[in-house]
Amino acid sequence: SRRHGIHQYNMAASSPLQATGLLFCVVVCACAVSVRHLKVGDDDDFVITVATDGSYSLAVKKMTWLRNAPTFFNVFNKTYTAADDSLHLVETDATSGKDALGQWQSTDFVYRTTSDKKVQITASIIVYIDLPVIRFRQRYDDGATGTQANTTEGICGGFPGFQIEGPPEILGYLSYGGLMLGDTSKKIGTWYYQTTTINDGVAGGPLALFDRSGRTLIISPFNNFMSASFSHDKNVGGNFYGGIMGGVSQIPEKYSQDFIMYYGTGINKAFDGWGKLLRGYYGKETSTQRDDLTITYLGYWTDNGAYYYYNPEVNKTYEQTVLDVKTYTDRMRIPYKYFQYDSWWYYKGKGNGVKTWVARPDIFPHGFSNLTDKVNLPANAHNRYWSPDTTYAKQNGGKYDFIVEKYKALPLKQEFWVDLFTTAKDWGLITYEQDWLNVQFSGLDALLHDLFLGTDWLTNMAQAAEQKGIFIQYCMSNPRHAMQSLLYKSVTQARVSNDYNPGGSQWKIGISSILAAALGVAPYKDTFWTTETQPGNIYKRSEPNWKLQTVVSTLSTGPVGPSDMVGATNVSMLMKCCNQNGLILKPQYPARAIDAQILKAAFGDTDGPDGEVWISYTDIGGLRFANMLALDLANGTSYTLYPNETGIYENATDTDLYAVPYDEPSGWSAFNAQSGITIADKFKPDRILLYHISTAIPGWSMSAIFGEFDKWVPMSHQRVVDIKITSDTVTAPLAGAPGETFNFYYMLNSKQNAVTCKLNAAGSANFVMDNKLGVATCH
Repeated sequence: SRRHGIHQYNMAASSPLQATGLLFCVVVCACAVSVRHLKVGDDDDFVITVATDGSYSLAVKKMTWLRNAPTFFNVFNKTYTAADDSLHLVETDATSGKDALGQWQSTDFVYRTTSDKKVQITASIIVYIDLPVIRFRQRYDDGATGTQANTTEGICGGFPGFQIEGPPEILGYLSYGGLMLGDTSKKIGTWYYQTTTINDGVAGGPLALFDRSGRTLIISPFNNFMSASFSHDKNVGGNFYGGIMGGVSQIPEKYSQDFIMYYGTGINKAFDGWGKLLRGYYGKETSTQRDDLTITYLGYWTDNGAYYYYNPEVNKTYEQTVLDVKTYTDRMRIPYKYFQYDSWWYYKGKGNGVKTWVARPDIFPHGFSNLTDKVNLPANAHNRYWSPDTTYAKQNGGKYDFIVEKYKALPLKQEFWVDLFTTAKDWGLITYEQDWLNVQFSGLDALLHDLFLGTDWLTNMAQAAEQKGIFIQYCMSNPRHAMQSLLYKSVTQARVSNDYNPGGSQWKIGISSILAAALGVAPYKDTFWTTETQPGNIYKRSEPNWKLQTVVSTLSTGPVGPSDMVGATNVSMLMKCCNQNGLILKPQYPARAIDAQILKAAFGDTDGPDGEVWISYTDIGGLRFANMLALDLANGTSYTLYPNETGIYENATDTDLYAVPYDEPSGWSAFNAQSGITIADKFKPDRILLYHISTAIPGWSMSAIFGEFDKWVPMSHQRVVDIKITSDTVTAPLAGAPGETFNFYYMLNSKQNAVTCKLNAAGSANFVMDNKLGVATCH
C-alpha cells in the first residue's frame, strides 16, 4: 500500500547555520504534480519535489538543478534497480521527529528485491524544518549479503542518485578527490550531459554544485565516512550516486548510510555552513588547535623537500646533523619550538613499510631520548603504513593483534597505539604525523572490504593519542579520512597539497583550504626554503619563490616549518611570521580562494580572476582585519577586486575599509565599491601582491588600526588581545615576548602614523588612540 497526498514543509530560515531569508520546502505527491511554493518575498530558494513513485528533483530559484537517477542495490551478487522494477517499491510513508540537528520530516521509500528471498531496504529523504539541509538515508532493514560491486571503486547501492544532464552554461562544480585532503585530483568544471571528471570511488570526496551567482549545493557523506563512497557510473554524463564502498559484501541488519545536501548562497559561505553543521553534530572544536604547539609555534622540518631529507651532512650522522641545525638556529636566534623528524629515522621492512617505529642506532647512535634532551625541543615524528613483517604483529613474534596481508599490515586494538604513544612520549613526541593514509587504506584488502575496520583503525589511533596528550597530523589523506577526523579531538591539522619541491607550485592551497577549514583542521602547506640557493641539495633545484612560501604558510593557519640547510636561513624574512618567541602571528581564518576564482575556473566567461586570489581574516573587538594575496594571473589578464567579492564584507560603504600594500605601508587607499584593488598579470610567485585591509573605526572620521606592518599578518589575536572603542578613545592591549619592540601603525583623521611599542616584563603593552587629542600612544 502507499500513502498518497501532497505535503509541504516550510523551511524558512531561522537558524544561524542558514543564510537569512532562505526558503526551503518539500512537496510529496502521488502523481505528476504542479509544484507549490512557500515564498520569502517573491522567490523560492530551495525546493525538493518528492513523488510517491520514488522520484525526486531539486530546484533552486525555480530552476531544476537535479533530477533523480534510478535507485539500485546489490543483493545476492545481483543488481536490483527501480529502473526495471526488480527493486520494487512497496510503500511510501511520511514520518517526522527531532534529532540533534533539529525538527525533521521524512519521506520513506520502502523497497524489496524481487529475488526468491526478498530483502527490504528503505530509502529516506529527510528534510529539516529550520535548516537548508536534506539528509538522504539508505537503511538495510533486513541486512544483505552479496552486496559488493564489480570493483572496490564502485558502490553497493545507489541512493541518492542524480542525473548529470543539461547545457554546459548553467551549473558549475567543484569535486574534491585524491590525496592531501582531496587536493591532488580536485576538479572544477561545468555540470552537463558531457561532464567527465567527477571524483568518485575510494579517493572521491564532497561535491559542490553552483550557479553563476554562487548559489551552492554541497553533497557529502554524513556518517560512516570510512565506508561511504560516490560513484559516477559513466565516463561521460551518466549518473552520480552515493552509497557504501563497493568492496563490502555483507551489510548487517538495520545498518544505515546517510548523505547530506546543504544549500547556501556563496561557495565559501556554503562550505562554512556545511562545515559548521558537521562540526556541531560531531563535537569538533577548532579551539583545540590552539593547544597544539606545532600549529601555534615555529618549528624546523626535515620531510620531503627539506634540505636534510634523507641527506645528512657529509660524513656525519643524522644525530650530528640535527645538533648542528640546533647550534646554528640558536646562534641566529631563530625561535624554533619543536623539531620534525621524518621517515628517515625508523626501521622499514617489506614494501618499505614500517617494521619497527624506533630509532636506528646508525641514525641516532645515542638514542632518541638523548637527542631530544640535547636539542631541548619536543618532537613531531612521521610514520607511514605498516609492513607485513612488522615486529609488533603476533604473526611475526610480536605481542599485538594485527591483520597481516601480502603487502601491508594493520593493528587491530587500541592497546597497541597506547603503548606506541607511551613509549614515544618518553622521547618527546607531541605531534604524530600519520602519513601515507591513502596507501594504507587502498593497499590493505581488509580495509576495502570491511564495513567497520577503517573507522576502528582511525578511532583507536585518535583515542590513544588523546589519552596520551598527543596531537595528530593527517598526511596523504583521502577525503574520507579527512571527514572521519570530525570525530577526533586529537586530529588538529592536515596536509592540503603535494610534497614540497623547491621552485614548484604546491603552494596553491586556496581551494583545498576551504575543505580543511570546514572540517575543523588547520591546513598545512608543507615545508619550504627561505632562500633561493642551497648548495648540495638532493633535488638539484633552487627556490626563487621563498617569500611566497613563507607568506602562504603563515596565512594558512597551519604549521610554519622551514627546512633550510645550516647557514641558509633568511632570518629577517622568516621572523615576519611570528613574534620574538616564535609564536606565529596568524589570521583567525585561513586564506581561501574567493568565489570569483572558482566561478572563473568553472565557467571561463565570468568576471573573476584567471589565477589565485585568496582572503584570510581576523575579527577583533567587532572590527574585521583581512589579508588579500593575489598572483599568477594568466598572461594578458587583470582583475579588480571589490569588497563584495571577497565574501567577507557585506554592504561596505565608501568609508568602511582601507587597504594597504604590504611593501608600501604609507600607500593606503579606500577599498569600496568605487575603489577596488587591481591585480595585474605581473604579480607572479616571485613577485606577490599582498594587501592588508582594515575596517574603519565606527563613529570616527577616517580612522583605522593597521597594526604591525613588519609582519605578514599585522593584526592577529596573538598580538592584539582585544579592541575597546568609545567615542573618544580606542584601546588595544598587545601581547608578545618580554621586551619585544615593534612599530604599530594606525590612521587618525586621515593621517597615517606609527608608534613604537615596547612590551614590559610581562610581555604586554597598551595601544591607545585619542580622538580628541589627535594622538596615539603605546605604553
